[in-house]
Amino acid sequence: MGLVNDVKKEYSKVEWPRKKEIVSATTWVVVMSIFLGIYLGVFDIIASRLLKMLVSLFGG
Repeated sequence: MGLVNDVKKEYSKVEWPRKKEIVSATTWVVVMSIFLGIYLGVFDIIASRLLKMLVSLFGG
């Protein structure tokens, strides 16, 4: 049972994040995910229109 006692001892040393830190980090991740999704969506629209234009110009 030495392993179980060692695990309990190490587990008690863990410093868990506070609720404020969790909410802050989660908010940051959600905001950045939305921003990145919009950015990539706009880039995709521009790139696809540019590609269609190039294909139509060069024999598509």
